[in-house]
Amino acid sequence: MHRVVLSLATTVVALTACSSAADRVDDVSSNPTPAPASLAPPALATLPGGWFAEPLPGRTRPASVEAAGDRLVVGGSVGSGDGARPRLLAHEGSVWADVPLEPATGYGRIASLVHLAVAPDGGVVALGNATGGAHLMPRWTAWSGTLDGVAEVPQVFETFGGPSAGGLTGLTAAPVDAVVGSWATSPSRLSPAVWREDGGRWVRRTDIGPFSSAGDVQALPTAVGATGSAVVVVGTETVTADAGTRQTAAAWTTPDLRTWRRLALGPSDGPSSGAVDVACAGDACLVAGWVGDRLAGWRIGAEDVRRIRLPAVRVEPYVAQPRAAYDGSCAAIAVGAESRTALVSADTARWAATDLPQPHVSHLAMTRGRLFVLTPDGATALVSHAEACDLR
Repeated sequence: MHRVVLSLATTVVALTACSSAADRVDDVSSNPTPAPASLAPPALATLPGGWFAEPLPGRTRPASVEAAGDRLVVGGSVGSGDGARPRLLAHEGSVWADVPLEPATGYGRIASLVHLAVAPDGGVVALGNATGGAHLMPRWTAWSGTLDGVAEVPQVFETFGGPSAGGLTGLTAAPVDAVVGSWATSPSRLSPAVWREDGGRWVRRTDIGPFSSAGDVQALPTAVGATGSAVVVVGTETVTADAGTRQTAAAWTTPDLRTWRRLALGPSDGPSSGAVDVACAGDACLVAGWVGDRLAGWRIGAEDVRRIRLPAVRVEPYVAQPRAAYDGSCAAIAVGAESRTALVSADTARWAATDLPQPHVSHLAMTRGRLFVLTPDGATALVSHAEACDLR
């Protein structure tokens, strides 16, 4: 996989100088998004199995979703072409409200908010993405603020992009603001990378202790979450040896982005495994992934990590994309693009299987036992169930 990324990166070295009108750091602060306004909810459409369609106001195209206490926060965009703009919505009870956004660059003005994190105190960190320039390169924008208002903080292109970029995985807003992804540290190796905000600039570090690629081990982060005291990253480690290549699910935790601890998730021998998604609440996290051709789950606690015994659900190794949601008492794992099947549990010990209204799940979020499922390609992008752990 990293050879493909590096090959593409080499190809675009000469393209970083290409620009379009949106490449310029335009001052657009005089034209922020509107102040928050309560948006009257339309009547919810009832779906089979006790599910409800959750219509998003104003033709919003959702790209990210995050539980924030009793609220659900949805990031994305609205409009198209020159009329496109980012959008951030907060949902509490049955009412949607716009969170004011203040772009600062041309690309910020047309970005979709594709990564989102909300701290317990309402602090917001987001990453926007837009394409532009002569070759339609992806352009990242960084945003921060609170649920009362979020502003773009301009960064140079090479902060998250450029010929050595390997991709961005996700971010956290607590206990520390952090962006996690990967970066080329040599012509033949991608390593996990972490960006920390410092005076408005996002500063990158690679090869940080156990959270790194070294020797014959290639580490790849796939999802990011956070407990009250630690950033939690899950992913895979791929080992190439004379006997062949083997992949193992792993996790890494840190309280401060400096001291890292590695947690083995997948079995040390036998079939390959992968950790794909993580959802955290309180001091624990739920991890969704696969072992061999079976759906797998793990619980990461403050002091331990254990494999969860799930009902047997077949998935395709290496490409499975299960999703996780957890609010501290109710847990859910959706198989992902392969199936409508979801597993729900009130104690992570006894699980019940149910069918989601739509396949191709991209995000799950849980708040006070209400499960929200984002399926951007579905007839209704967002659906919910008020009592997820009562699903049968």
